[in-house]
Amino acid sequence: MPSNSPIKSISSRTKLVLWLIQLLLLIAGLIYLCLFKSFSVVADINQIFTVEQSDDIRVVSEQIEQQHLRQHVLLVAHEKRDNAIEYAEQAAASLRTINGITVNLRFGSLPQLDSIVKDYIPYQHAFVSNAYKNVLSSGSADDVFTYQFSLLNEMGSPWVASTLEIDPSLSLADFFNQQNLPTTGLKNDQGYLIAQQTNQAGASIYYVLVNFVSAGTGLDLNIANDIATKIAELKQQNKEHTTGVHYLATGAAFFTANASNSAQTEMKVFGGISIIATLLLILAIYRSALSVLCTLFVISVSMLYGYSALRLFFTEVNILTLVFAVTLIGIAADYSFHALSELRFSKLNRSNPLLSIRSSLLLGFITTTAGYLILVFTPLSLFQQIAVFTMAGLLGALLTVLLVYPSLAGFIVKKPTAIPGFITRLNRWQKILVKKRVNGRWQIALLVLLLGGLSLVENVDDPRTFYQSSADLISQQQQITTILNAQWDSPYILIAGDTPEQTLQRSEQLIEPLTQLQQQGVLSAYASISQWLPSIATQIQSQQLVKNAQQSGLFEQLNTVLGLVVGSTPSDYKQLDFTTWQKSQVAALFNDQWLQINGRFYSIIKLKGINDSKEIDRILNNYSEVVFVDKVSAVGKQIGQFRHHLILIYALALIAAMLVFWLRYGVINAITAVSRPVIAMIIALAMSALFFGSLSVFNYVAGILILALGLDYCVFYAEHGHCEKITLTTLISALSSLLVFAILIVSSTPAVSQFGFTVFIGVVVVFTISPRLALVSKRNI
Repeated sequence: MPSNSPIKSISSRTKLVLWLIQLLLLIAGLIYLCLFKSFSVVADINQIFTVEQSDDIRVVSEQIEQQHLRQHVLLVAHEKRDNAIEYAEQAAASLRTINGITVNLRFGSLPQLDSIVKDYIPYQHAFVSNAYKNVLSSGSADDVFTYQFSLLNEMGSPWVASTLEIDPSLSLADFFNQQNLPTTGLKNDQGYLIAQQTNQAGASIYYVLVNFVSAGTGLDLNIANDIATKIAELKQQNKEHTTGVHYLATGAAFFTANASNSAQTEMKVFGGISIIATLLLILAIYRSALSVLCTLFVISVSMLYGYSALRLFFTEVNILTLVFAVTLIGIAADYSFHALSELRFSKLNRSNPLLSIRSSLLLGFITTTAGYLILVFTPLSLFQQIAVFTMAGLLGALLTVLLVYPSLAGFIVKKPTAIPGFITRLNRWQKILVKKRVNGRWQIALLVLLLGGLSLVENVDDPRTFYQSSADLISQQQQITTILNAQWDSPYILIAGDTPEQTLQRSEQLIEPLTQLQQQGVLSAYASISQWLPSIATQIQSQQLVKNAQQSGLFEQLNTVLGLVVGSTPSDYKQLDFTTWQKSQVAALFNDQWLQINGRFYSIIKLKGINDSKEIDRILNNYSEVVFVDKVSAVGKQIGQFRHHLILIYALALIAAMLVFWLRYGVINAITAVSRPVIAMIIALAMSALFFGSLSVFNYVAGILILALGLDYCVFYAEHGHCEKITLTTLISALSSLLVFAILIVSSTPAVSQFGFTVFIGVVVVFTISPRLALVSKRNI
């Protein structure tokens, strides 16, 4: 580099001043962000995945999801009803001490049969089932009587008994017979909602419902932890073997708190072990406490940079991002290793101590950042957050080493230190290995074989496999859904309209295809508002059909049997509109299936027992303003697409690296340099597939890090040759990375474990084969 380079002329003191200025600016900016910009850490792993949807559907689905996140259920069980109520009162009082939640223990009466009938009576013949309509449309009096007589035989049906006097045609009774009231597992007992079950011993168990809802939108992490802590305290205070009380709880707060505590524990343990192991490694190699402190300082600054970048670019960060942030420790420490090796094992250049490795550090930073930069443009927010955090952290580490270490050079070492003997032996072994070149054809054949094997490996894109929820929480959730008879699947159908009437019309169009899907076994059940409230147009059609049937004498046989004298048909029928229906008893059970947002009206159809979501989606594509919302399937599909896009990401990262190496070393050497991390990545993926039995997107994303670390190693071998100092530096770098990723392998989160394993294997392989790049420079000192 020319001697008149402006960077060369900057003194160590000036560099330190520049670094202090930028650090003060960073801290000032971070303080500003903390004061004036909202920022939260969420623990729900499902929120790391976003689904591509139209703006209106996205807004509605997000609101539905937020409503679901806010709802929580606690069932307090005891063999004695009064005791169950007493402990439920205690639990409600305890939960009310938490700010930010509303607790409900006493409820209004559940819809009763008589009250439901009363709400529908004024709208004579407006409610007719499709089966009844088909019989009336046939025009056969015998068929009509046969159908009606079959209904009469169901005198045990409460609907027939309660409507026969006011509707002798039995059309209203038949309509009600087709419906299923939600929440049939609960009964209102003096304001308490209580479910009764029988245990294995034959004794009755009473479950009292305590419902609590978090305020605002979504679920605050602190509130989630408070809720989980309160319930845990209740269980500890009232142990089942002494009090007989049993608690069942479910809701996002419990899963969030569990995931948060697990992630925080892993972050502290993994981060602590990684830092301690890295610092001990430095102490063993460099035999200097100051070297340990310097590296710890670099890691701390890199973390500060990374956190500041997250605060700047995001308003919400998943806690899993912070777990992955542990990986920055090993990468950021590399810059300190290179600088310390240069200062301790080379003749010190007082005017510019790091001049000889400055280009290597910059090239390593560029190649590593290029790989992460591409992740910023992925559709998955988790990888965007990890990329931003890592790139900013590496920038902080690079600036700290280049601008601060020169001022510390005189303190770090007074004179060059001899390189440890085992490094000399390792360097000698590497040189022997480099000379034993493997035939290129064999290398290509091995890669083709591995790629062929990878093409046959199962790729798992289901986001539910990326994390592992508590078995106890899942068990409680399943018990509660069984007791409350609320076993609806998470996918649902969303229908939109400009008016309530339009939404109802579009919703009732789906009744027939959904019924057919139910008969075909594609799903076991569905629940729609339109089952209880047909559109005005349908009500008018039903009234006209019944009127025509009466005038045609189709009901005379039944009237004769019942001894009824039927008067004239009404001249003016009334219809039940949506606004009036909302005030009815039964409407309260469907509050969560109707939304009004931005002047539009949305109805939700719940589904149960889905066996073929693709078939449901295919059928619904034929209807306007109807969307099948299946976030798990949509996210899985998007992850699969992203997995294929990773091939392009790999290619772009390699092209960027090729250009850098080509300009500096020539095309042949560039190919050699790029091939090393590629080989390591392919071997790592193959080993991961063998170990896990399948691959996930986290294994493939780990390939980006393997490429970045591998190119970093290759840069230093290419720049400095096969000298012992570079062997030492790359060994420490590899060991520090291996320490980090080996710890990640034992994570309870499958995604983290898969990521750690793949990078671990990749680092081992790339460290072994990267010394071949020393042939580029031919330097050994």
